[in-house]
Amino acid sequence: MKSAKHISSLDNPLVKRVKTLLEGGVKANKLRAELSIAVAEGVHLAQAWLGSEDLTEIITTEEGMNQPEIAAVIDMQLALVPNTDLYILEESLWKKVSDLGHAPPILISIRIPQTEFPVPLNDDVLILDNIQDAGNVGSMMRTAAGAGLKHVVCMKGTAQTWSPKVLRAAMGAHRHLKIYESWSLNDIREKVKLPILATNLVAEQDLYDLGDELLDPHAWVFGNEGAGVTPELLAISKGVLIPQDPCIESLNVGAATAICLFEVKRVRRESR
Repeated sequence: MKSAKHISSLDNPLVKRVKTLLEGGVKANKLRAELSIAVAEGVHLAQAWLGSEDLTEIITTEEGMNQPEIAAVIDMQLALVPNTDLYILEESLWKKVSDLGHAPPILISIRIPQTEFPVPLNDDVLILDNIQDAGNVGSMMRTAAGAGLKHVVCMKGTAQTWSPKVLRAAMGAHRHLKIYESWSLNDIREKVKLPILATNLVAEQDLYDLGDELLDPHAWVFGNEGAGVTPELLAISKGVLIPQDPCIESLNVGAATAICLFEVKRVRRESR
């Protein structure tokens, strides 16, 4: 096993960086963009990134080293990627850094991939239009990965996809997706050469009547939790209605995403 580095000071540069990234906000977003590094907490996320060279650091405590799940993660990652750095924080210091309370003490640093959007692209795309809740963003990314999508575009105003809250909600989906952030309407016009479908409460096209149209790749747009898809994006999209009982005004955007993307999966499966 690679020799671990012990840290006992809150003034340590690594601790300062991790603490800032975990706290969130403008300062965290700026630092994440400068370093192209994200941090994620918890055993499940560490397991999700096992074997990846983008997992650059594992941070735990002496108590964590003695927990079988954490020890297994460390052993496997160092066996697969020996240059992964391992840090052990003092217990008192860990409590000042982590916000997960009594969860198993493990943090990982992830190198954020820099990916160019392929033009033209003949594959489905999920477009998040000003989705502001981190839990919704993570849930939608998890759904996209589960439905077999590989590309997620986030319009300006969408919650930061590599923030700890989104990483936690996505449950490892980031590793299976190519993510493009801070897009404008012009980016969509210039780069997305697919037919665009946008969920809309007043659309005339019923999702379940699209049928064979769903056999071809599309870009799916889901809009802000309150305002929905922006008029500018709707203007270049085909509106799609998810039929629902009128006793409910609208569905959660994460639920709407799951319904649409798995309807696509169903149609394609039945066409085989």
